[in-house]
Amino acid sequence: MRPLARVLGPVTTLLVGVGIAVGSGILRTPGLVATELPSPLWILIVWIIGGVFCLASGLVSAELSTRFPKAGGEYVYLREAYGEGVAFFFGWAFTVFIVGGGVATIGAAAGEAAAAVFGLGAETAPWLAAFSVAAVTGLNAIGLSTGAGAQNILTGAKIFALAVVAVLGFTLGAPSKLMFAIEAAPAIGLGGFLAALPPVLFAYAGTTDTAKLAEEVENPEKSMPRAMVGAALLVTVVYLVVNLSYLFVLSPAEMKGRSFVASDIFSILLGPVGERAMNAVSLLVFLGALSSTVLATVRVTFALARDGLAPSRLAFISKAQAPVPALVLVGLIATTFTLFRGFRQILDIYFLASSVLFGLTYLSLLVFRARDARAGRSAPPGMFRCPSAGLLVFGLIAVQLAIAADILRTNPKDAIGAGGLVLVLAVAYSGLRWSRRR
Repeated sequence: MRPLARVLGPVTTLLVGVGIAVGSGILRTPGLVATELPSPLWILIVWIIGGVFCLASGLVSAELSTRFPKAGGEYVYLREAYGEGVAFFFGWAFTVFIVGGGVATIGAAAGEAAAAVFGLGAETAPWLAAFSVAAVTGLNAIGLSTGAGAQNILTGAKIFALAVVAVLGFTLGAPSKLMFAIEAAPAIGLGGFLAALPPVLFAYAGTTDTAKLAEEVENPEKSMPRAMVGAALLVTVVYLVVNLSYLFVLSPAEMKGRSFVASDIFSILLGPVGERAMNAVSLLVFLGALSSTVLATVRVTFALARDGLAPSRLAFISKAQAPVPALVLVGLIATTFTLFRGFRQILDIYFLASSVLFGLTYLSLLVFRARDARAGRSAPPGMFRCPSAGLLVFGLIAVQLAIAADILRTNPKDAIGAGGLVLVLAVAYSGLRWSRRR
């Protein structure tokens, strides 16, 4: 089997995390957040909380990725912490829900933007979403260097586009509009706040996905912590600035239910030409996020197959270091999601799965530390050590479980579907063990 070369430098390592996070979330979710939180103050607070969650997750992931700098990230940590059974469950559930669902969520937003750019009806959005996923998957199948180069360029373009949005909002908007909205804001209930968290955390999701590429990163002991923490801080600042600029132009009541707040702001301030331009920029942003997401997360499927827990063909890697069969599988799953589920529905499926999968991942850090303590051994050389690990781990798990409980209450249909796939995975693993014994 072809070994993985360390070809990703520190800048690319940082930009992968930023590129995955800065995408459909910041352009597609502010209208969803405003639907749940009619107060500008609480809107900004929930984005700050998202940044704190992102930073805490980055610190935990930095320790795990320097302890085990292998392809697959969370899959590797769970395999080492809990054994093959949990790793099998995580790898396949991650491939379907997190990779397939995450790519599909971004693809759904790309389809909506493409329909707006080309003046097509809403009914074409799912097909345009599927085409976007297929195109980006094909680009990454060319090779790691091609995929990484494309995501670096698109990430830079995305940051520039968001900077233009912020400057326009601050320049042509009015601070008095924000202050009036703060004074007139009604009280916020816990249910509304919990409902607003998934769109916010989805916008931040991805800053730790660099961990899945750790086996291909130069000097991971230094590059990984810098990438994790740096991506969390940079994305938090960008999101706060952009949301503040939105609120200079639109009140939460005016933002409520809008699919693309940035495009609507361009329309208000610059007319139809501005709206069309922003829709085109949004499409570029979504394609960049798709490229970054596919580049990193498919390494979990590759690692699963490399360990013999998936068909061996999925462990094939080309001379250009692209796991082509795994990319095709993920592309097919994501395309299916985009054709049959909407943006918010896919988002709920994503978070139901992530609450369990990432909760176990965070907990694995304490498992490894407990093993080290019992064995009387020190941490591996060069490993980053997460500060206040226990507090951060249990805080992250509590937030994930609270979100999952709210989704179970509001979207039981997709929760039942997700539970059904979990049962299928349990049966599949039992079959795998039986065949091995024979």
